[in-house]
Amino acid sequence: MPLKKDTGTVTGASLKQSTRGKKGGLTGSTRVTGSKKSATEPLIETVPETSTESTGEPTPTSIKEKLQEIAHTTGHIVNGVAATTQAVGHFASRVASTIQGTEADRNPANITDGTLDSSAIMSRASAEIDEAIPRMESGEAIQKGIIIAQQRNFVGVAIANTKLRQDVATLDIEQKRLLGLLIDGKTAQVDNEKKAVSFHRAVVSRDTEISHLENDRELLTQTRIRTEGTQQQTEHIREQEQLKIIKLRESNEKFKLEIESTQYEKEKLKQEVTAKFLAGF
Repeated sequence: MPLKKDTGTVTGASLKQSTRGKKGGLTGSTRVTGSKKSATEPLIETVPETSTESTGEPTPTSIKEKLQEIAHTTGHIVNGVAATTQAVGHFASRVASTIQGTEADRNPANITDGTLDSSAIMSRASAEIDEAIPRMESGEAIQKGIIIAQQRNFVGVAIANTKLRQDVATLDIEQKRLLGLLIDGKTAQVDNEKKAVSFHRAVVSRDTEISHLENDRELLTQTRIRTEGTQQQTEHIREQEQLKIIKLRESNEKFKLEIESTQYEKEKLKQEVTAKFLAGF
């Protein structure tokens, strides 16, 4: 975590006669005063955050472990500042090496003679404290950092628990989908069985119609045979009817002859009677 930077205010070191006029004399830089910061001097920082986005594992909750972690982090920050300074210088040298220009462009003497305008600088300097920024003691900052870490532990566990419940809800949904698929499978099986029954019924219906067709064909054959017999009888019946007509005609002729014979006998008898009657007179 970043350290709290110096505010650039006037310190006791800047008021010493030996440090006046020196670079860093106004801010009390250790480079000018020669004093060194103690490794155990409290630093204002927050406890490193523990990410719970992926694993959701809680951070350690022991205060002793937190304090040890803060001490290690302080050492890493000091080393990190030095490494950053070296990296910036290295980067600046690399950038400068890539810039092409004239000798006049690269000569600092053409820009300034090294004279420091202290009066102009001091006219812009200010030792006033910005009261709008709240202050906090190092111990309180550490305590609040621990509380925040504990709260992050709680939030991490809550997030993991929520994700677990989401997984359980997803499992419930998938189980219900599985049941639905199983029901769909059984429904499809019943539909297939109904189709099979319909198929067999169609086969039986087809065979029945085939049987009816064969029966109709046999009836048709029998009818044709009867028709052929009837057709063969037609000529004989016609001949028989003709003979009946001839017989009837002959019978009529016979009847005519018998009538004529009767009439002749009657006329003959009449003549005989008449003759006898005339003979008697």
